[in-house]
Amino acid sequence: MDILKYFYEEPASLEVLSADTDPDARRVQEGLLSLQALLQTPRYYRGYLAGTNMETRQVGLTALGHTDAFVKPVLDWLGETCWMAGDQQGDMVEAKTAQIKALLHHPGKAAVLVAADKMLPQDLLAAVIGRERRYALPALRQLLDKAQVVFFPEPAHHGFDWSFFSRHPMREAFVAAMQRHPAEGVRRFVIPFQQARSEHKFYFESWQLGQPLPDYMEEL
Repeated sequence: MDILKYFYEEPASLEVLSADTDPDARRVQEGLLSLQALLQTPRYYRGYLAGTNMETRQVGLTALGHTDAFVKPVLDWLGETCWMAGDQQGDMVEAKTAQIKALLHHPGKAAVLVAADKMLPQDLLAAVIGRERRYALPALRQLLDKAQVVFFPEPAHHGFDWSFFSRHPMREAFVAAMQRHPAEGVRRFVIPFQQARSEHKFYFESWQLGQPLPDYMEEL
């Protein structure tokens, strides 16, 4: 059996993704952001796909035995769109659906996948690559002004997870896409980020599957 977890934060302020202990976490060029500035900041939306292969005990989305359980919904959700893929060197290419499908299964050398209405300038995409996420947030916000969704592969214990960001709500449409693609042998959970910030809660499948699930957790 596979466990597929979709974590969502809607809306999410991209100013506060860094650890609170980081003295630079909320700094901008002019100094620390004021509360008023934070409240006026454009809102973004964040998702994270993770998973565990319960048969092999491998932890990581791409380690699932049924990776189509997330690949098919992602492609269905975004439909006809222009895809771009970038590597760690900042080189960008337009990617066909078949290529994106393969990269979602396993990102290989891909550092970012972008779905947009049209091809975007290479430097816009390259600016989000090669730096810690918190230092690339200004570039990510600029990219999200033009793109539909931006995906990043995230190293897991075995393989990769996927994080993704948008200027628009994603949860409702993505959950609907997952419901259109039932996956035998996969248990799928939808979980708010705010309720799963500890490692214990993030990896709940290791200890809680045989117990009643908390109210905030939705199983599809």
